[in-house]
Amino acid sequence: NRHVTIVLTPFHRITLPPITLLAVLLVTLALLPGCTSTAGVKVDATENTPPGTVFRDKLRSGGEGPQMVVIPAGRFRMGDLNGAGGVDEQPVHEVRIAKPFAMGKYKVTFAEYDRFVQATSRDKPYGDWGEGRGNYPAFNINWHDAQAYAEWLSEETGKRYRLPAEAEWEYAARAGSTTKYYWGNSPSGRHANANEDKGWPSDGYEYPSPVGSFPPNQFGLYDMSGNVWEWIEDCWNGGFKAYGGYEGAPADGSAWLDGNCVLRVLRGGSFANPPDLVRSATRDAGGAFNRLSDYGFRLARTL
Repeated sequence: NRHVTIVLTPFHRITLPPITLLAVLLVTLALLPGCTSTAGVKVDATENTPPGTVFRDKLRSGGEGPQMVVIPAGRFRMGDLNGAGGVDEQPVHEVRIAKPFAMGKYKVTFAEYDRFVQATSRDKPYGDWGEGRGNYPAFNINWHDAQAYAEWLSEETGKRYRLPAEAEWEYAARAGSTTKYYWGNSPSGRHANANEDKGWPSDGYEYPSPVGSFPPNQFGLYDMSGNVWEWIEDCWNGGFKAYGGYEGAPADGSAWLDGNCVLRVLRGGSFANPPDLVRSATRDAGGAFNRLSDYGFRLARTL
């Protein structure tokens, strides 16, 4: 049960089982300029698949599902580590992610979601900000829409796709960091798409940006800050909206399914938000039936 703490930078560290140490170092090297990417690996991903492996499951109707990244097991401190958040981000607490899991490399795109709605005779989500659909993140999606997509993808692949638990999401977003954002404590238009009119540095986009437009974090995940909000499995527990922050939250990385389940957790912030709402610890709530122009999602997969 011994673990190894890897110090990536003065602000980036993660505690991992020794068996995953070499694989994580190889993934970190693969993300450096000039190194070979793991994208496109064809594997039947399991708990024994090396962390950082990128894979796509085959669909029974033909083609492949979204790109997924294997995330290692480990421990981290969840919540407002920097004194920049509200009571809903307190108390800071340690969470143990006992098993590896997979996370979407990108937010689910319109191209991926539109295939689902065509196959199931659902209505396409409205709007595209005049920029087209394709490789842009799907938005105007409610929590139930996201759940339906996960169920369809599970049926198509024979694997368990789902919305991530809130603890899984923050663990994956931080990727070993303890700073406000995965890259440090300062807002950066070179790393994420947020609202320039509300204090975010210029990022080149007024509305959503195509997925993968900014550098990935240390786990190889893109757009974990900004662009569009991401729906989470958990019911809302936090601050003035209900019940009081993380008191009583699971410490094992599982979804928190007690609380106000009319509201569901949203993470990551969006192109419309100021710097404080795209931090790794930022959390918000939305009505599960609400479809807004900056509400999207990304999926997790059980290995």
